[in-house]
Amino acid sequence: MSEERDDARQAADDVLSAVRAALRQLEQVPDAAVRARAAGLVLREWPAERGLASEIRREAVDTLHRGGMDFPEIGQAIGTDRSRAWRIWKGMA
Repeated sequence: MSEERDDARQAADDVLSAVRAALRQLEQVPDAAVRARAAGLVLREWPAERGLASEIRREAVDTLHRGGMDFPEIGQAIGTDRSRAWRIWKGMA
């Protein structure tokens, strides 16, 4: 299990590093006013992007469930309890 968690941490760290690098591109905008407005737009639109990560997680839980795992097993595999695993699967978390 710890190896799987290490793999998950590494995958998350890789994605977060790429996101940070993409955000750092804003620093390269030479006009400070444009840079500030662009950063503001990113901040305003960022909450919508959270939905993508939730959908990826829900699809992964669905894949585990369709593969024969029950919710207690899924919860253990993803580091949560069975009821949260079920709520993720239903799109409620």
